Amino acid sequence: MRRILTIIDSISEWSGKLISGFVFFLAFLLLYDVIMRFAFNAPTIWCHELALHVFGAYAVLAGPYALLHGEHVRIDIVYNRFSKRGRAIIDTFTYPLFFMFMGLLFWYGFQIGMRSFELKQSVSPSPWASPLWPVKLTIPLAAFLMLLQGLAEYIRTLKLAFTGKELS
Repeated sequence: MRRILTIIDSISEWSGKLISGFVFFLAFLLLYDVIMRFAFNAPTIWCHELALHVFGAYAVLAGPYALLHGEHVRIDIVYNRFSKRGRAIIDTFTYPLFFMFMGLLFWYGFQIGMRSFELKQSVSPSPWASPLWPVKLTIPLAAFLMLLQGLAEYIRTLKLAFTGKELS
């Protein structure tokens, strides 16, 4: 069991570090656009649009890494007043909602992404007309990675809730 959890954690860690590189690419794109626009009076058609695509992919694909490191937003006013085991017991009831939401996000995100691919959907008002399907397909990919990491976290939560001992 620990080996499976380690593999899932390493996938989330690896994907998070890979996705973090998107920030540098995004910064480069925006810097390039600003320099071209203000220094050379030659704004780009494609740069801002590509930056939006990169940011969209970054925003959804960073989720598993954030879940791995416990960085998602929580309402801690009441939750933190419980012991670790008490929080784990609460989480045993909330994780099924998480799985339901991520499952639906995966299912419908995949359908929307594939439909976008089939229709060769693009950003219509743009002269560049960049394709939308790569960005739309990041949604089911992110949901799948979130489901994997959520499963690992849920297994740890169940162990703590039932035995009072943490599974690392």
